[in-house]
Amino acid sequence: MRKRSITCFSVLVFVFFFIGPSLVLWGQEEFRARLVPPQGPSAQQAEKLRILVDSYTSDEEVFNLIETFNKRGYEEFRSTLRGMNKGAIHPIGGRGAELILHAAQSVETEKGRKIILVAESYSWDIGTSFSFDQRFPFLVIELDLNKKGKGKGKVFLSARIKLTSEGTIEMESYSTAPKPLWGVSAKK
Repeated sequence: MRKRSITCFSVLVFVFFFIGPSLVLWGQEEFRARLVPPQGPSAQQAEKLRILVDSYTSDEEVFNLIETFNKRGYEEFRSTLRGMNKGAIHPIGGRGAELILHAAQSVETEKGRKIILVAESYSWDIGTSFSFDQRFPFLVIELDLNKKGKGKGKVFLSARIKLTSEGTIEMESYSTAPKPLWGVSAKK
């Protein structure tokens, strides 16, 4: 009996230390993209972005957010959404802050995948003032990837989202034109 307990314990230790860390990494996806800067006298080079998605928002999480909104109101919904950490956006080699992703979904399409990412509203335009609009409190990134993991995308700096009864997250509307993302690629 004692030998069996030691064997089981040894197996658990092996799984925890050698396989456990890689289980966490299997769920993470990384994307790279370039944010095209605005044209004009203060134009800069394209900003390189590293987007890490640790996990995707499940249907159940969307339903819980809908229920929170319906039962407790908008402020509690925003607080609950802010508490969700699905990954981050990191500027590479330039100025800018890391943004926490509060929602992320991936939907299969005929040509590949469409990914929607949601964070708090933020501007990458250096040297310009950014006025936060309560009506459009989210930054939404849409990535369109082909089956090889290559594509393009858009960044909506001030947007509203809609949670559907099918458990999906959609961009409802936005206040300014989207900023294009080029050279989007999924990293293995």
